[in-house]
Amino acid sequence: MQQSEAACQLQRTDATTTQQEYVPNPSAATDSPQRTENTGNTGSVSGSNNPIIVGSSGVNINYNYPLEGPGVPAPRPQHSQRQDQEPRQRTPDPSYQDVGNKTSDILKRVYKTTGSYVQLLPGVDNDQMHIAGIYTKVQLETREGVAVTGQKGETVNSTEYEKIFRLRTKTGELIKRLVFFGMGGVGKSTIFDKIAFDWADQTSKILNGFKLVFLLKMCALSQKSDLVDSTFDQLLGEKSKIEKGELDEFILANPNEVLILLDGFDEMTTKTLDAASFGFILKALNRIVYQECFICVSTRPSRLETLMSTSLVQNPCTHVEVLGFTDDDVKEYVQKFYEKIDPDSGKELIQTVGKSNTLRDFATNPMLLLLICLLWRESKQLPETTSRLFTKAVNYMFTRKDEDKKRASDVSVTEKSETLNAIGQTALRGLMDANQKFSFQEDEFEPKSLDLALKAGILTQQRVIKNLESHNNIQFTHKTMQEYCAARYLQSIHMSNKGLLKRMLCKVVPSQEFKNTLGQLCQTIEGVVSNEFLVRFCCGDNEKCMTDIVNLLDLKFNKDESRYQSNIVQAICRNCFFESQSARAPRCLTSDSHIPSNITVGNSNEFRSLIYLLEIICRSDSRTEQLARVETIQVFRVTRYPVSDLAVALGYMENLRDLRLKECLSEKGALEKTLPSICSQHFTMLIIEDGNTLGGRAAEWAPHIKHLASLEKLQIKSCELQGTDIKHIALAVGDMPNLTDLILDENQTLSGSADSWNKEMPTPITQHLKRLNLSKCNLTWKDFEYIASAVGDMSNLTDLILYGNRRLGGSAGSAKKLPKMTHLRRLDLGGSNLETTDIEHIASAVGDMPELTDLGLTFNGTLASSALLWAKELPKMKHLNRLDLTYCHLNETDIEHIAVAVRDMPVLTDLNLNSNWVFSDLDGLLSHFPSLRGHVKT
Repeated sequence: MQQSEAACQLQRTDATTTQQEYVPNPSAATDSPQRTENTGNTGSVSGSNNPIIVGSSGVNINYNYPLEGPGVPAPRPQHSQRQDQEPRQRTPDPSYQDVGNKTSDILKRVYKTTGSYVQLLPGVDNDQMHIAGIYTKVQLETREGVAVTGQKGETVNSTEYEKIFRLRTKTGELIKRLVFFGMGGVGKSTIFDKIAFDWADQTSKILNGFKLVFLLKMCALSQKSDLVDSTFDQLLGEKSKIEKGELDEFILANPNEVLILLDGFDEMTTKTLDAASFGFILKALNRIVYQECFICVSTRPSRLETLMSTSLVQNPCTHVEVLGFTDDDVKEYVQKFYEKIDPDSGKELIQTVGKSNTLRDFATNPMLLLLICLLWRESKQLPETTSRLFTKAVNYMFTRKDEDKKRASDVSVTEKSETLNAIGQTALRGLMDANQKFSFQEDEFEPKSLDLALKAGILTQQRVIKNLESHNNIQFTHKTMQEYCAARYLQSIHMSNKGLLKRMLCKVVPSQEFKNTLGQLCQTIEGVVSNEFLVRFCCGDNEKCMTDIVNLLDLKFNKDESRYQSNIVQAICRNCFFESQSARAPRCLTSDSHIPSNITVGNSNEFRSLIYLLEIICRSDSRTEQLARVETIQVFRVTRYPVSDLAVALGYMENLRDLRLKECLSEKGALEKTLPSICSQHFTMLIIEDGNTLGGRAAEWAPHIKHLASLEKLQIKSCELQGTDIKHIALAVGDMPNLTDLILDENQTLSGSADSWNKEMPTPITQHLKRLNLSKCNLTWKDFEYIASAVGDMSNLTDLILYGNRRLGGSAGSAKKLPKMTHLRRLDLGGSNLETTDIEHIASAVGDMPELTDLGLTFNGTLASSALLWAKELPKMKHLNRLDLTYCHLNETDIEHIAVAVRDMPVLTDLNLNSNWVFSDLDGLLSHFPSLRGHVKT
């Protein structure tokens, strides 16, 4: 199946019934309180058993899955959900249940027949594939609650419905609101299409639990739209012989059997929302109505914050980030695309994409991969930038052979350019509209340009009835295509009259219209993010446009703005520069604002653009001066390009202090190619996280750390380190006089291997190390014995962090080895599943360690309700100044025993009992247990 919103346009027609016969009569978008309004200011999506739905994102069907056990009816008193509006007239006849069967039959017929074919090239009726033959799963990352930058969720594929829809809250409640988000063309709409088809085809046990699945295109909805009315407009049609009131009754009585898929929140006709004007669709998102229905909604990231506002989707919800294709998914898609066309050509394309990092990056986006396949099918040539890819695709659409006349189109280069500029002007007006328009009327286009764009397939049309009048509703095949055409028009108006300027200034400057338009589009940081594709397309192979855009963004946002906004603008400006493919970087891109002290890159696309800029700078005579400004580089989630691409530029960063690499070492050898280039004498911090190619290979990469003589902190987190790696890491850091922090956390593969550390470890590791962190390494007390022996002679080691090693619980008899670490001041055993008997052994050992003053036992819920047995051991730790017992689920009786015990701990001044759900504040605690005064820090 075509994987992008654009690519997944499903043109549904009926072989026996004309569109006009089945077109419903939706209300127009007005401010009137009529509940039938749902179409916005551009007409509605026509509906029937075979509706034609053409949205800027194409036709995509989204589905949610019931997880309380599909098909389990909710309690009947559901009518209270509509407490704020007049209910529909309902018939008391229980036969309304029949409407569920009738509606289900109609929906399944739509999703399995005309709705199951995927349009490949817009405008070519016979260029289609069945969804079952072309659909390729995309990768998703699911998280509970609000998405947080850096928070890692569970990676699943788009057909693993149980994993997507089985998330529950911490209290066990099923989450029934899901937000799918991702960049344009990444496959959000296609996922919904596939869910609808799988439901209709009855191939999923989870989906089979739903009686009804409604897929609604939000490009045809406004904030006032009603669920039932919109369902008739887009799916059922007025001739379905189903009563709206009865359908409503069925939904209210059986909410657990209803899945609602809302595709394209960012394309909804209303952009400035007013909660007082919400219809039942937006109210359903906020659980004011249809609380127990399962609802999925998709959006681009630019509208995610609005969607997650208090008036719309609130927790609990599931965030589903649509990541796109993996390399294997790309191969599968290409093979399916060319299976019946030319399998050998498909193999050649896979090889071509695999050899180019840029093409590999493009191919992760399903919409761009479709364009790649179409272009390769025609000429076996592919571009290097997104704007070039769209330019080639548009040229192909204009010049492909006419299937009827079997000859090339007569559209000239001039006509193509004039057509794109003309429709681009309309496209730009739509994007600049307060509510952003994605649907237009015929009279908004110049007739000749409209005709040529429709024939090429850049625009699509459908007949709809609005206010009892028939109209042709015009839309671009995809929102990204609308942005591309708008950018082409912006490029065309960029330059002023060159002859006049040559006489006046001897240079070309942007026109006032261009500057005014750009200023309006980028008036806020939200506008910049929302219009990123537009400005990037505008910079495509156009150095002058790029320079003016980058200068405007720099002037407006890079002076006194927050670091967060500044990082966003920097990344977008670098993307613009890459699209221009200019050999000269604008001055502002090489100024303090765009080569700042801190550079953050969060995906492969941003990394590619950064590397392009750095390569240009490295060729300049001022490279050392420019790159000397960089102090911190953070690179994460870069899988398409080797991080070693940074190597050349690192060699000129004389003041680099901090390098952080997360989820970007998927290629073996990348780290050892990168580290030798670091030349800074001020380099103090190296953090490597989720480098799954490092485990078992420290002999190859660890020696390259040794030359970083000024390093103070080294973290190698979640890198699947093996026991054999520790020796090589120890050898590398042994002669580093400034290294004080060694963090090897979340390497669970180290479990049970500490005996080899003790045998092979150089003695001592380093006399300068102060803090050693082995959190969440699945260590046992047997491992700890060897660790204690290995580090016991490290006279400067003061902190040992063993948090989250849950296998330590129940076997602390080996804690007797603790006193070997005579210089230890802080020990963290939090989250270690400690039991009552463990405290006795730990207390005895700590009592023999006069330097140890700080003990962390946080998150040991296994100690709850048993302080009678273990609190009496606490006074043995007579030297303790700080004891952390937060989040141990302690009850009032536990605290009573602790209060008695600490009377005999005169130097204990910082007892932390927070978050044990006993007393709401410190005053309440001390009023019940006065003996804690002087021990609990106020």
